[in-house]
Amino acid sequence: MRIKILIVTVSCILISCEELTDIPFSATSYDLWRSFNLHDYTIEQVRYCFCPDAGEKVKVTVRSDSVYSVMRLSDSAIIPYPTSKLYLSIDSLFGIIQNSKGDSLVVTYDSKYGYPNKLDINPQLHPVDGGVMYETSNLQIPK
Repeated sequence: MRIKILIVTVSCILISCEELTDIPFSATSYDLWRSFNLHDYTIEQVRYCFCPDAGEKVKVTVRSDSVYSVMRLSDSAIIPYPTSKLYLSIDSLFGIIQNSKGDSLVVTYDSKYGYPNKLDINPQLHPVDGGVMYETSNLQIPK
């Protein structure tokens, strides 16, 4: 009986470790996102890192699949280039996931649209950086 309990316990630990440390690219989520055929939208995004404007919620406006503008929500200030290029479109978030090249990723996806609503990147190749986490929410489609 003890051996069965030990096997179940070890199995649970191994399964939970896999879920927490490395979630692969989700083709289903990407296909769901692509099915909406959205190229113009706004999202809210927060970057957690050792970087400019870390922890600030911003509104990212995307036009023709490219970031058009980034506005800090706390004071409606436009974030100028080059800092604005640190914020990403949804397709760029998927690009990071598809091309992680050894980085450890933890990803969760929006259930309605399929976009990554949390992308935590802990680059194993550059441990000094400490990684970056993107939280993306409130997708708005222009009418």
